[in-house]
Amino acid sequence: MLGVNMTNTANEVECAYCGAVLPDGHTSPCPQCGKKGRKISVSVAEEINVAEKVTWEKRREFYEKHPLAWATVIAITIGAPFLGLFLAGWAGVIAGLALGGIAYWIGPIAVTKVREIERGG
Repeated sequence: MLGVNMTNTANEVECAYCGAVLPDGHTSPCPQCGKKGRKISVSVAEEINVAEKVTWEKRREFYEKHPLAWATVIAITIGAPFLGLFLAGWAGVIAGLALGGIAYWIGPIAVTKVREIERGG
């Protein structure tokens, strides 16, 4: 919102030589010094009002890690091939797939993306 209010305007006419105040519209020589010359001063006073609403927003994004879930996913990822090697055959394939499924289920729990939004204004 922008508002302009003119509050005051003033004109002053003086003799350019002696500084005597002359009446408005005076065109003849100065009654005090007799010289012809005018100095006109105009002053204008204005008031300007500015109002604006300011808002702000703070965003913070980070990954929240859950250490126990993270360690479990790493242990399954490293341990599954060795279990498959130890068991061999179809038992190893089934055990590897089961552990892979568990790791797939725990993975999103291990690391979670968090977005915090704070607003003001």
